[in-house]
Amino acid sequence: MKNRAYCLLLLMMLQTLLSGCWDSVELNRRAIVSGVAIDRGDSEAEKYRLSFQVIVAEEISGEKSRGISPVAVYTGTGRSMFEALANASRQTARLLSLGHIRVLVISEAFAREGIKDVLDVLERESDARLNSMVFISKGQPAHELMSTMTVFSKIPANDLVEKLETTSKQFGYNFQMAVDDVIRGIQIRGGGPVINGVFTTGDREQAESNENLKDIVPHSVLRVSALAAFKDDKLRGWLTGDAAMGTGLLHNRIRDFPSLIRDHQGGYLAFNVYQSQLALKVQSKDAEHPVFTVRITQQAALKESPNTLDLTSPQVLDELSQQLAEETVRKLKAAVASARDIKSDVLGFGQALQREDPHGWKKVREHWEDVFARCTVKYEADVVIRHTDMRSNSFQIN
Repeated sequence: MKNRAYCLLLLMMLQTLLSGCWDSVELNRRAIVSGVAIDRGDSEAEKYRLSFQVIVAEEISGEKSRGISPVAVYTGTGRSMFEALANASRQTARLLSLGHIRVLVISEAFAREGIKDVLDVLERESDARLNSMVFISKGQPAHELMSTMTVFSKIPANDLVEKLETTSKQFGYNFQMAVDDVIRGIQIRGGGPVINGVFTTGDREQAESNENLKDIVPHSVLRVSALAAFKDDKLRGWLTGDAAMGTGLLHNRIRDFPSLIRDHQGGYLAFNVYQSQLALKVQSKDAEHPVFTVRITQQAALKESPNTLDLTSPQVLDELSQQLAEETVRKLKAAVASARDIKSDVLGFGQALQREDPHGWKKVREHWEDVFARCTVKYEADVVIRHTDMRSNSFQIN
């Protein structure tokens, strides 16, 4: 019993010798990075141009505020991502902390060369987050997006994430794509990921200062728009309009979106499609000539009807439902046509074939691009108009 007590005492004494968190860094010694922009440098020696959006904590909390910008941007260059990070760290008095990155913006020029090396670094770095949102800067350097002051959030990276969340829930075809989603998309044989595009509009000279926030109409605005379609890890083209909407539907990632159809008087009826569920089936008796069937069911609500249609008539609602179904099919066909144009299966048809017929997939995976270009695609759409909101017929009916 006495020996057991001595052993217990010895173990307790040994605990005092342990170093604890040997690599810990106090919070006041960290520079919290909220966003990272990656641009292509002018030479191989400066291939990576990284811009870090760092939060100035004193300006966010309000304590000890000096009335300066709530974020600061530091830029480093190097032959690799890690070297550029080290270069940027020499400009700050604190350790760059990557554990709170919400946004990663990659320039269009870099995306066309390939982004797999960028993602390899992020996947290996223990501090980096794989749920950070990824964007492609459309037609401008990525670092400009990190230095655009925004109205609804003091931190531009947060504003960009919130805009994506809003448009993915309502009235948009953009949907959230995190680092992990992009990595898995790159590994799809014959295809690739689709990543949200972002750009700024307005006066760039005013975008980086607080003057951008003082007027009723901001001088420069961050906008989420278009989908960057990839083949493997290289950007192949941009999807907009019906093609982008159809791509979102085929990925089952769109919640709400507006849909317009013409009435018999030449005007438009507007609907909100608030529920959409798609299933992709494949028949693969001959793997070289698979037949895909896209089945989609939707529920919609009438939002605008400036005409004399009798919306209490089941026949009228059935006709409108059929028109909505045709409109949906048109979007799906536009998405398939665009994917074939850029020769990339960003829609996941190959994955569906692999699940249904693994042996057949092995026969065609090496030349799936050719099979995808000629395969048969059938469409089945069923749309139900659930309600017409607060009234049935328009007040314009006499």
